[in-house]
Parts: sequence; structure tokens; C-alpha cells
Amino acid sequence: MTVPQLLSSLMMFVAFSIIGGFLIAGLALPAATVATSAAEGTAELFEELPKSLQNANLPQQSNIYARDGETLLATFFYQNRVVVPLEQISPWMQKAVVAVEDKRFWQHNGVDGEGLMRAVYINLTTPDSPGASTLTQQLVKNTLLQNADATGDLDAIADATEVSMARKIREMRLALAYEENVNRQYGKVCTASPEVDCGKEQVLEQYLNIAQFGTRIYGVESAAQFYFKKPAAELTAIEAATIAGITQNPSRWDPVRNPENAETRRNTVLLVMYEQGHINRAEYDEYRLTPIADTLTLNYPRSSCAAATDAPFFCDYITKIIDRDPVFNDPDLPWTGAELLYRGGLNIVTTLDVDKQRIANAELERTLPASDPSGFAMALVALDTTTGQILSMAQNRVFDPSAEAPNSTAINYSVDREYGGSRGFSPGSVFKPVLLAEWLNSGRSLNQVVSGGIRDWEPSSWRASCLGGNPYTGRPWRPGNVGGTSARQQTVLMATANSVNTAYVAMTNQLDLCAVRDMAGTLGFHRSDGLEFEVVPSATLGTQNASPLTMASTYQTFANGGVNCKPIAILSITDANGEEIAVPQEDCRRVITEELSNGVTHALRAVMTVGSGRPQQLAGRVSAGKTGTSQKNAHTWFAGYTPEITSIVWLGHPDRDVPQQSITFNGRRYGFVYGSTLALPTWKRFMDQALAGVPASNMPTASATMLNGALLRVPNVVGMEEKEAQLEINDAGFAYAKDSVLLFSDAYPPGTIVSQRPEADSTLNGGGTVTYVIATNKRPAWWTNWPAGWNPNVAPADWWGSTWPPPEFNTNPPNGWNPNPPDPDPDPDPVPDP
Repeated sequence: MTVPQLLSSLMMFVAFSIIGGFLIAGLALPAATVATSAAEGTAELFEELPKSLQNANLPQQSNIYARDGETLLATFFYQNRVVVPLEQISPWMQKAVVAVEDKRFWQHNGVDGEGLMRAVYINLTTPDSPGASTLTQQLVKNTLLQNADATGDLDAIADATEVSMARKIREMRLALAYEENVNRQYGKVCTASPEVDCGKEQVLEQYLNIAQFGTRIYGVESAAQFYFKKPAAELTAIEAATIAGITQNPSRWDPVRNPENAETRRNTVLLVMYEQGHINRAEYDEYRLTPIADTLTLNYPRSSCAAATDAPFFCDYITKIIDRDPVFNDPDLPWTGAELLYRGGLNIVTTLDVDKQRIANAELERTLPASDPSGFAMALVALDTTTGQILSMAQNRVFDPSAEAPNSTAINYSVDREYGGSRGFSPGSVFKPVLLAEWLNSGRSLNQVVSGGIRDWEPSSWRASCLGGNPYTGRPWRPGNVGGTSARQQTVLMATANSVNTAYVAMTNQLDLCAVRDMAGTLGFHRSDGLEFEVVPSATLGTQNASPLTMASTYQTFANGGVNCKPIAILSITDANGEEIAVPQEDCRRVITEELSNGVTHALRAVMTVGSGRPQQLAGRVSAGKTGTSQKNAHTWFAGYTPEITSIVWLGHPDRDVPQQSITFNGRRYGFVYGSTLALPTWKRFMDQALAGVPASNMPTASATMLNGALLRVPNVVGMEEKEAQLEINDAGFAYAKDSVLLFSDAYPPGTIVSQRPEADSTLNGGGTVTYVIATNKRPAWWTNWPAGWNPNVAPADWWGSTWPPPEFNTNPPNGWNPNPPDPDPDPDPVPDP
């Protein structure tokens, strides 16, 4: 700064101070000292800048993208700003803002003495009150205000916004000091290069990024995108004039809210640009006659998840992760996750596959529109089987944080309560594979036989080692099946395929309930409400509420050969400087053996080939899955997978348990709705489309161990009542068969078991058959009348003794009894040829 420039600036300070009624106390130095210091070439007077001015971190918008890194889902900002370097700002924009805001910008050193004197003169001679702040002074003010606001420093905010001569003087001091510093850093000589290569250009770049150009629009890049749907680098002269005119009074000159005012202001800027030689007369005349509405191409930012039309609930899940995950909320970091999202200028690339998401949206709407009068809802979650990445997360509702719009909600039905979800929903029979996993893990097999009969289960019959003693009391539990029907004995494989509740209860009764709980946790299952898993017999039937995402993660373990991958939603995040920010990492761990997992998959494949999923097999490929219907049909599900995708569909009332019985969905009346009724067909349509073009993959089958298990001990059922014997045989893992004959016995009451085969304590593969014989107190007819033609040397099938013939026949034989019948003719006459 030269001595004349410095003295001129000081004279302006004095003049302003006199107008305000006081001297420049802020400088606190005599003019001679200042002049001498300047003459000696030092810069000590103005170089002490506050840290809040030296370290300006401007809030910038953050963007959430789909996995392609290009499809924008939503934008978040405290101030809608994208910081860009000067070379990415149109020269027209630079010229326009300098022309209208600070025409002597390139001549002064932070304070415009001539402009200040002019302002003083006008204030003294007219009613007007023009400002005299340079771009540098405005930059200082805005920077101090931004940093004060970011830290919540109320005193600093008050200092930066108070209307006083003291603040004005302080801004002048800081402006001089700031330019002195940037000149020292970048130099004073500006070249034709578009990049910043001098102090003045650095000031201009910062101003154009910090200034406000509309309601919640900050910086020229966001302004260019909003008003003209183009980057700041492509702005024309007339567009630049429009934006440059706004900053003086962003509300008054807003082209959207006040287009007439904005057009007047734009023309003022154009006039100044013409007077300063930036545009010629013809251009000026053409531009000023152009209606401002004809130049605008409004591009509203996709602000918040409400604007994420494809995946608003997934978007909301992303914000909850950033707000809650420890990765983004380290106490040693200077910001919280929420502050980072709204201020950090992040580019967040998620796992969402937009194509699959749109398929999910369409299929849910096809099955049950959001406007359906029933009030029921649906959700669909799809995971990449091998990584756990969330490919889609959809529900048939409009996302509205206020939940005031019709058919809207702020609750994400797919996730846990902690992440913006509900209390969860009863999974019903989609929980059965968890129990099957423990069944196989305990050494049992798929071919073992269980009883599907309805019976009373005494509290004392259940085991729960972690609870100690006998924790269950009260009346017996009598669970049933769909329609209240009983079921026959069957293999575990078929009980799974047909989702037989009573068979699965019989299986659970043979297990330790604490082991079932532990297996659930191992596989990734947890309650949506955050409470502990309840170790109770009814857990067998999926009574503990879970989210669709949790159930999808549980099934992903089976689909991935026993390797559970925690659901992951974010692939990468870069900050405003392009630097990578740590994100939750992929977490895949083997939790059960591959053999065990394949055993479960084998059973779930049977669901699709011979069981409840058979009518909805995928086109041209194998799959595995499970239908689910909770108590009283309140919630219906289907969970299924291929080696590529694991997905789940839920249907239920989101607010309370309402039976899906005698109900109308999408204009069609249903008596009873099950998992196979609507959830399964929706799943099939989604999967067929999502996997289109993907080569079909094979799926594993069960090993011999999983199918047959170890040899099992045959129980002793002799002397039991028939029903008791049947349950005993089934509970031991075998099928039972009743011999067609009755066996006389005076040792066992009629109707009880008098014999069995194989005999008790022998061994047999699970699923093998134990045949029993019923006792009777009536001797068979042959005891008194021996049938003609029977061989007396062969005991009848219903002979109950150990020696044949009976000793009684020596003294009291039956009619027709001949212990020594003649031998048949060894050489009968030949039959002549015809």
C-alpha cells in the first residue's frame, strides 16, 4: 500500500467517524505513526487477522447418490452452496459483480476511499444512504458471520451484524489487513490466466462463493444451477447480470418471488456493465428488453429426502446412519455427523441400485397402492447376497417428515426404530429357518420325522438352560396350524416346505430354547425395538417383532453359505476437497458352517419346488425362500434368495396388528391372506425383473449328514397307548407305521402296543420307520377254525407266542387242524397239449 493510498483510507475513516459522532478509536494510532510505518514499507498495522477470518470454512451442500455415483437422490444443506475455483466461474459473472458492487475493486486495497467520500457526500446532501463497502469488506463481514454461526458464538454473531460505526471501522481495518495478507501470499500482479494468481483474484473467488444470491442460495455455482440449470462457468452476460443484482437484497431482488423487481435490478446491472465497457450498446438494448422469465430455467434442488422421488426412505436411512454411526461421530472430530451432512460439502455414494429400486416401487404399487383404503402397507428390501449391500429399500408410502400429506409417513417400515423405523412386525413363519438352523446344528437332520399333530405342551416340557431350573409355569400351550387343522407325521424337510406350525413346535420342544436364541443372534436376527430376545416357546412361531431389513440380513446368511454380511448402505464419501471420509466398512463373517447353511438352503429350495412357494418359482432359475404368516394373519411375508440377490416382502398394517381376514386389497376381496397370497407374487415379479440378463446360478444341496444325521436310538413303545407311542416315535425322529394285524395279549391291555420293530434301543437313521402292533384280548379266528390250505408248519402273522405250534394244539387243536398234511404229488400227470 502506498502512502497516499493509506492516508486516503485514513481520511475516509476520520470522515466516517465524524459523521457517526466519534473518532476512529479502533485504530488507536496517531496518523503520523501510521504514515511513518507505511512509508517504511512495513505491514504490521493491518496484518493481525483473527483466526475466524483466516480459517473460513464455508457450509456447502452435500449430495447423496445412487451406486452409479451419478443419479442424485437428494441434496442437504444449511446453506445451498457449492464452492468452485475462479477458473470455473464465467468471466461475465466476475465482471458483472465487480461492476455493480465495487467498480474500483481492481484499484483499491480493500477500502475504497473515493467511494467512501462519495457516500459521505450523499449522506450529507441527500436523504439517500448509499453504502460504501467494497467486495473485500463484504467478504470480511460474511466470513466472520459464517464462522460465528458455525460455532454458535452468539456474541460473535452480534458483533458481525450490529449496525454501528464501530463495526464498519473494524471491517475496514480487517479488509485492509486481509488484502495485504493475500497480496503477500499470491502477489499483486494479475495475469490473464483463469486461475487465481494474485491477491485480488483470491478475494473475488472467495466473495463469489460466500455471497448470498437468493433465498437459501449461496455462491454463484448454486445460483447458476438454480436459476439457469447450468454451471457457473457457462453463464452468459445477461444471466450473470441477473445473479449479480440479487446479492444487494436477496429477498427484494429474488427473480422467483419478485420477478419484476429482479428485472429492474438486472437492467441496472446491465447499464453499469455497458457504462464500464463490458457490453456494447446493441447488447445492452437487447438484454434489457428481454423479459427475465424468458431467461430462467429453474432447477429446484432436491432438498432433503422428501425430494428423493425414487428412494426417499432409503435416503432417510442414510441420514440416520450419518447421524448415529460412531464412524461419523468420533468425539475427537470437530463436528457431528449431522453437522457434516449439512455443512461438509459431501458427495455420498450409496449402494442403491436405481433400476432395482424402481422395479420395487412399481411392484409394491401394483400389489397395494399407497392410497388403498385398507390402510395397510408394504415394504421390500433387497440385498446383494455376497456383500450385504442394500440394493433397494422401498415401501408404498409417500415420504413426508410431517406425515401430513395423504398416504404419507416419516417412518421407514424397513428398518429398526433406532434408524427411523417402527417397532417392527411379527415375522411369523419366516422365522422358521432360524429354528431349522439350530435343529441341524444340534446334530438332527432333514429326514427326521416329527409329529404335526395338535397337542398340549406342558410348561415343564421345555428346556431353557440359560434361565435355570424350570422357568415356565401356567397352563399348557396348544398351538395350531392354518385353519386350526392338525397335521400328520412328516419329515422336517416337508414340515419346512409346507410351513407346519405344529411340527415346528415339536422340533423346538426337543431343543434348548436358549440355543435357539443364540442361533438367532448368530444369524443376524434382533428385535426392531432394541429389546432382548424373549426366551419363550412361542418364539418358534416368529412372535418377536423384527424389521424387513433384519429378516433380509438373516436370510442373506443362508444365501451366502453361512457368511453373514451386515447390511451396508454407503460405498464412499468424499468431502468438499475431494478427500475420502471414513465410512462404515463391509463386515462379512462366517457365522455357521457352509454345510449347515446348505442344509437350510436345501429345505428352503423345497419350499419353492414342492411347498407353499411352488406356484411362484422364478423364471428359468432355482431359488430358495419361505412364506410367513403371523398370528391371525396380521403380517404376511415372503423371504427368498438366489446366489445373487436376497430380498424380502412384508405386508401388514403399520400401526397395529390387524388380521388380514375378510379384507379388501386393491379392489379384491380376500377371505384369508397368507404369505403366499400377495407377498410371494410381489417377490417373484421383483426378482424376475431384477435378475433379468443375469445368468442363472446353481444352488447347493444338502450333505448326507444334513439329510440323515447320525444313527438314532429306537425308543421302547411297548405297553404305551397308541397315540402316546406315535408321538414317542416321532419325537425320536422316526416315522411310525401300524401293523395291519392285532396281536392277542394277556400281558398288555387291549389297544396298547404289544410289540415293535425294530426293537427298542436298536439304531436307525432318522426318518426311518418304527412299526408297532396293537394288543387285543380276542384270539384270532384260526385259534378255533384252521383255514383250509394254510400250512400248519408256518405261524400266522398274528401269532403272539414264541413257539409254533402252540402247546395247546396238542390237546385242543382247532377245527381242521392237521399237523401232518400229505406231501404234494411230486410227479403229477402232465397236461396234454391242446
